[in-house]
This record gives sequence, structure tokens and C-alpha cells, in this order.
Amino acid sequence: MDVFDQVKKAICKVQPGVDESKIVLSALLDDDLEVDSLGMVELALALEDAFGFYLPDEELEGITTVGDIVSVINSKLKT
Repeated sequence: MDVFDQVKKAICKVQPGVDESKIVLSALLDDDLEVDSLGMVELALALEDAFGFYLPDEELEGITTVGDIVSVINSKLKT
């Protein structure tokens, strides 16, 4: 499973009932997928479980799209 698929799975976990076809790299987390601030915390925890590393709040603040999440995860996996 690639990074995007794992991110998509994590979003579906914290946003049950979300239309999976809306989960694309350009999707805005708040507007398109209705992920609020609590949802972001839950999503961060789900991603930490999925990938096995901590995502600091500073990195989460700049995330607005699904693509942003994938970029952050990919950069962490390279280090």
C-alpha cells in the first residue's frame, strides 16, 4: 500500500461516511472533506499509528490538503 492509500484509509477512519471519491491530492481537508480541528488531531494519531512516527504540531499547522499530508509523510520516510 502506498502513502496516498494509507492516508486515504486514515481519513476514512476519522471521517466515517466521507465520500472516498473526494479524497484526492488536491482535496482541502476542511472544506472538501470536513475535517475540523479535532478531526486533524485524530487524523494525526491515525497517521502516527499507520507510519510509526510522531507528527509534531508545527508540521500539522501548514497542512491544508491531502497532498500536503502525503508530502510530509514522504519527507519523513526519506529521513
